[in-house]
Parts: sequence; structure tokens; C-alpha cells
Amino acid sequence: MAEAGRTRKQREKDDNEDRMLQERFRDFLTRIADGVVLVNRRGTVRFVNPAAETLLGRSAADLEGERFPFPLAEETSEITVTRPDRETRFAEMRVVETEWEGASASLVTLRDTTERRLMEERLRENQERLEELNRTLEEKIREEVDRGREKDHLLILQSRQAAMGEMIGSIAHQWRQPLTAVSLLIQDLGETYVYGDFTKEYLDATIRSALNIIQHMSQTIDDFRDFFRRDREPQAFSLRSIVDRALSFIETSLRYYTIAVDVDVDDDLIVFGYPNEFSQVLLNILGNAKDIFRERCTEKPVIRIHGFRENRKTVLTITDNGGGIPEEILDRIFEPYFTTRKRENGTGIGLWLSKTIIEKNMEGTLTACNVEGGARFRIEVGS
Repeated sequence: MAEAGRTRKQREKDDNEDRMLQERFRDFLTRIADGVVLVNRRGTVRFVNPAAETLLGRSAADLEGERFPFPLAEETSEITVTRPDRETRFAEMRVVETEWEGASASLVTLRDTTERRLMEERLRENQERLEELNRTLEEKIREEVDRGREKDHLLILQSRQAAMGEMIGSIAHQWRQPLTAVSLLIQDLGETYVYGDFTKEYLDATIRSALNIIQHMSQTIDDFRDFFRRDREPQAFSLRSIVDRALSFIETSLRYYTIAVDVDVDDDLIVFGYPNEFSQVLLNILGNAKDIFRERCTEKPVIRIHGFRENRKTVLTITDNGGGIPEEILDRIFEPYFTTRKRENGTGIGLWLSKTIIEKNMEGTLTACNVEGGARFRIEVGS
């Protein structure tokens, strides 16, 4: 009897401990932040904690005794919860096998991932907007670069057209002398015939002289036409030939103002870039020097042009003895539309355009400094 009594007491003790454990377990499940649902082997809901009620939008009283609305699998899965108020929530569901009230059951944990999903969705949308913004920005940059190139081209044309009048005048001066020479040759032919000194040898010599003069005039027109033709592709060219060509355009003006030019450029110096645009740079710099000489009434004006190789670069310096650039404007001479001349005498784009051509189109540098008695412009480009 005593043994039976102890056994009964032990069972009662064990039962009490089981109930306490279950109460503690139930209390724990009630307090945790994740939703917890206990489902028996028949798929019926036996327990729902408050977090699961909030997530599912239904009370424990409504859910207990009902079938669990999602398929159970022993793995983690993502589920979409449509609540009675039509709000959609997202959750991560995990299922483990356990015992509940002495029977096998499935312990379902539900972790609300709605905020994370919404954040991921916002992040994805922001990423898409950022990518679209980048694409749009690239397109805008390309458009602006194209506009900038077109603007530079128009400014180049504007600068060339500004120089066109002067060069037309120069060509006119250059043509006057050969036209006079041809006229004299023709008159001399008539006089020689009248006075009986006309011979075949004299006729051939006169024809050769006239043809040489006409060829020189034709070459002047070709040079003038080529200068105003836009270079489409960079090419290798002789630095000396470009210097000589630029000087040929304004040699009459230089001679008119008694400006001496000293050229020291080796024939083997080769530059890679745009020869016509490079000629434009030289003409801008030479034209500025000529204008300074004229404005300041410089005695014995001289321009010295020196070309050489330095640190794998081809360097060309143009130095004048016109008194130099005032220190207060030395840092501004390459700014667009900056000029110290009267409006009718200057546009203020020549030096800015020259710097743009050298530094943007030919990946070189154009700088200016004062030297004793004058100013020096220095061009450095690759070859």
C-alpha cells in the first residue's frame, strides 16, 4: 500500500511539474515578438500567441479550432498574409515538430518581414531611379558635350571670319605685285614685237615667268581655302610648314608695320593634331603681337618663333618685344570675351579659343608669361 501511495504521489508530482512547464512554455510563447501557432497532426490550430494574432489580423478565439491556412513543411518559407482588413503582410515561416499536451504537434513561428520587404522594395525602386538618373545624366552630358563642341566650332568659325577680312586684304596686297608683274610682261611682249626684238627664246622665257607668277597666286588661294576648311581627323604635320603658312597669310601686314620675324624651327619637328586649328592659334597670337606693336608704337618690333623638343613634347614659343602683359590682367587673358581693346578692335575670344584648341583638341598646354621687354606664349603638344 505504501509503495502504491508513493507511486501515486510521484505521478501527481510529475503531472504538476508538466503543467508548470507547459504554463511556463505558454507564458514564454505569449511574450515573444515572433508569432507562434501550434497545429496538431490533423492541421487544426490549437494555440495562437498575441504576436501571431497581430500578424494574421484575427483573434486566437477565431483561429483556434480552424485549419491552419498555410501548408506546413519542415523548412523556412516566405508567406503572404492577406488580413481581413485587406492589408497585406509578409512573414518568414518556420516549422518544427514538437509535443503539445501529450500529443505530436507542429510549432509554427512567424516573423513579420513586411518592413524589410517594403524597405527592399524602396531600395530596389531607388536603385532603378538612380540607374535611370544615371542614364539620363549620361545622355544629358553627351548632349551638353555635343553642344559644347558645336559652340567651340562656331567660335572657331567666328574667330576665323574675324581674321578673314585681314587675310583677304593681305591676299589683295600679295596679288597686286604679281598682277603688276604680269601686266608688265604682257606690255613688254608688245613693245618687243614692235621694236623687232621679239624672239622665240624671249617668248618662252616670258611665258615661264608669267606662269610662275600665276602659280604663286594660285597657291595663295589654295592656302587660303585650306585654312578655312575644318580638320575632321587629327594627323601628323610639320611644325615648320604650319609656321611658314601662318606667316604667309599676314606677311604683308607684318611688312607694312615693319615687324621683323625671326624663325628658328627645325624641319624635322612633327606634331600630331589639327593643322588648320593650329594655324588659327598661331595667327591669333601673331595678330595680338602685331596689334600691341601698333598700339604702343614699338620701335623696331620683333617676333621670335622658336621650336624645339623638351621632355618628349614639341614646344613652340612666340616671343615679342612689345612691352609685356600688365601683371594685373596676366591671369585673365585666356578668359572668354576678356579684352583690353575697344569693342570694334577685339572680340575677346581669340586667346580663349587658342587655349581651347591646344588643351582640349590637341591635349597640350598654352601658357603666357612676361620676359624682358615683352611677352612669351608657349605651346606644348605631343608628337
